[in-house]
Amino acid sequence: MAVLSSQAVAQQFRFWSDTAKNSRRITLPILGYSPETHFSVGALAVALWKNQHPTIPTRTSNAELVILYTSRQQLIILPRYTIFTKGENYLIEGLGQALVDYRDFYFGRGNATPISNRDTIMYDAVSFENKIGRKVFKKRKLFLGMEARAIQYYNVHRRPGRLLDTEKITGYNGSSSIGLGPTLTWDKRDNIVNPSSGFFWDVRYSMYSKSLGGTVNYHRLLIDFRKYINVVPRARHIAAFELFGNFVRGDAPFKELSELGGARIMRGYYRGRFRDNYLTAFQAEYRMPVYKRIGVVAFAGLGKVYNPTEVNFEGLHYSYGGGIRVTVNKRERLNLRLDYALGDPKYLGYFYLGFAESF
Repeated sequence: MAVLSSQAVAQQFRFWSDTAKNSRRITLPILGYSPETHFSVGALAVALWKNQHPTIPTRTSNAELVILYTSRQQLIILPRYTIFTKGENYLIEGLGQALVDYRDFYFGRGNATPISNRDTIMYDAVSFENKIGRKVFKKRKLFLGMEARAIQYYNVHRRPGRLLDTEKITGYNGSSSIGLGPTLTWDKRDNIVNPSSGFFWDVRYSMYSKSLGGTVNYHRLLIDFRKYINVVPRARHIAAFELFGNFVRGDAPFKELSELGGARIMRGYYRGRFRDNYLTAFQAEYRMPVYKRIGVVAFAGLGKVYNPTEVNFEGLHYSYGGGIRVTVNKRERLNLRLDYALGDPKYLGYFYLGFAESF
């Protein structure tokens, strides 16, 4: 979720934090904006700490909680964490979400759905996913593990006679998905929140089944490859690249299909502007400082959604834009960000106010 501190300028980024050597905490009120939520107000709490090992370097763990209320009368609660145990023997990652009266748009299924399809829906949702991986080799940051994921959409309100009501696509009246599967993560990033070098490979396969307590059966394969290059080390000019794929087979609810757009993948499009079984996207970003805590970025993306019978390079969507970064914690390189992205030709671009980088 995109967030920006309303006190950032007033406090000159001297946010409250503890003074313990290996732990820091940040708490602040926030003001945010995204195309999906419009304006929002709330609070952010972030904890950073190191589970130090006497001989093996261990990267910083982090946990955050975001609570927001939006101008569209939505309540959003987002907990998230990434934990490295001592010596990085285990990697534990989790993400939760609670949405109340969440207003959303459905444009249909496919890579070329017209904007005139737009249908307004409202629903509540709760989800949680957790991944735990064990380091495979003593000197390699390669983790093999398992992921558990549960998502429920309920209290779905549709407009009678409109697209979602007439299509009756899986999940149009709500759904529950419970899945399990193996994961493989190779994480050589120097910093989890804002990397300047290294790479990140994450592959997850999960099977969602009625036998686990859900209402649907489907499979999902997620592939996320990222690379970071410190082009000008003294000035910290960073080139970041990401290849992302999400591949869904089976009777998945429409909200669990691959979605193009949003603050995370292909900024410049409403999240879910295009959706289908498969998504492949490539993103690149160049980040550089300009003055003290202020930096700028330029980014671009290319991607499409498709189904298994249409694997080709036709109909690729593109996006591009730029942004401003303000460092709020130098030690962990935590940034607040303001991005402007162009993509969907039907709109004059989108603004994103965010905490930390998009990838």
